[in-house]
Amino acid sequence: MRGALRRALRNMFGGRFGVRPTARGWQVLAAGVIVLVVARLIGTTQFHLLAYALLLLPVAAFLLGLLSSRGLGFSRALPNARLTTGSAARIDLRVSNGSRSGIPAAEVVDRLPEERSYTLPALAGGGSAVIEAPVAFVRRGVYELGPAEVRTKDPFGLLRFVRRFGERTEVVVYPRVHDLTGFSLGTGNVEAGSRGSVGQRGDEFAGLREYRRGDDRRHIHWKSVARTGELFVKEFALHAPQRYTVALDLRRRGLRVPEQEVEDAVSAAASVLAHLYEERLPSRLSCSDRAGSATEFGTDEDSHWRAMRLLATARADGDEEPGALLEEREGLGEGVILILRSPDEGLPEGVRRLRRAGLSVVVVALATHAYREAFGGGGGRDREAEFLRDVARLEAAGAAVRVLRHPAGVAGLAGARSKAETSPGAQDERRQRGAVR
Repeated sequence: MRGALRRALRNMFGGRFGVRPTARGWQVLAAGVIVLVVARLIGTTQFHLLAYALLLLPVAAFLLGLLSSRGLGFSRALPNARLTTGSAARIDLRVSNGSRSGIPAAEVVDRLPEERSYTLPALAGGGSAVIEAPVAFVRRGVYELGPAEVRTKDPFGLLRFVRRFGERTEVVVYPRVHDLTGFSLGTGNVEAGSRGSVGQRGDEFAGLREYRRGDDRRHIHWKSVARTGELFVKEFALHAPQRYTVALDLRRRGLRVPEQEVEDAVSAAASVLAHLYEERLPSRLSCSDRAGSATEFGTDEDSHWRAMRLLATARADGDEEPGALLEEREGLGEGVILILRSPDEGLPEGVRRLRRAGLSVVVVALATHAYREAFGGGGGRDREAEFLRDVARLEAAGAAVRVLRHPAGVAGLAGARSKAETSPGAQDERRQRGAVR
């Protein structure tokens, strides 16, 4: 009998449904039973009537609550289409009353992803209410919200009715993206964008750089001017890379890797991909994680967000050296941007091989020792000297190296320059054109 009643209620409400007495309801039931026992002992009619009234009151409450709860509806909406790590967002929880009778104060319990409870005022028949629930995801990843419950009471407050809504909402929290305006995409044996190589018909876009005296104003990148207030011009080169592979080093390095190190590496890859997407340059992502995750070349929005979703769940659990990301020459396109976390003795040779094949190679090298020092490591001077030697070997092999350090993180990459750009001659040239800016 009880099982049949449950099945009937589920069919009626289209989902899981539960009823439980409240504290007041238990008191009424207990009082009804006690009065009934006393009435049987004494045999007084008035006591019998009182006992029946007390026992029938929960039945009436059940029928009234059943009718009002039948029209309950629930939905969950995420106005922020794209969430990034640490960004503030909100989730709208909508409760509707499809029945004609009103509903007293209700309680909404949802998992966002932790369980939260909200109180709603009374809902009139045919009415609805929206709860704006603020959320903040401190870690990237794929989260599942729900299921939810809407809890109401009958008009007498004797029974609690629980409607369970099994609908779940998937939320992807992407890594933080930084504006990389001014981030050079090429290695530049011949400086792309210099006079004599800019603006010729058929030239390919190579990247952005600071405005210099004598540059053609037609090639000013106005989006960057609006964002930063500084002048940047488009670089062009006859053989500029057309397709880029963003290679992310996700090799496992010991048991206690600072979380911020991995997050900055992932954020750097996401920022570079966003920069390429904004400039409409075909790109793909290749990771050295355990699964060997990778995407295909593309410039459309779907391709971009497939790569970003992959980064949302990326883990530093790989076993291969970062140089393995550069071995498949045919699938790399015309340019490689490697986000490097771990040293690799064979990497300079891999860079030379790609440079001889005509590829552009940019290495974003994380100063991982700085992260370890910040989180309790040691040996700072020796590790710094070793890191600088690794950087020098990569630059000697033909790569343009950008260094990512803690605590500046990815935000420091927009103005990062290679050793060639920070040489005394380059500094004198920048001072001479300073008045133009």
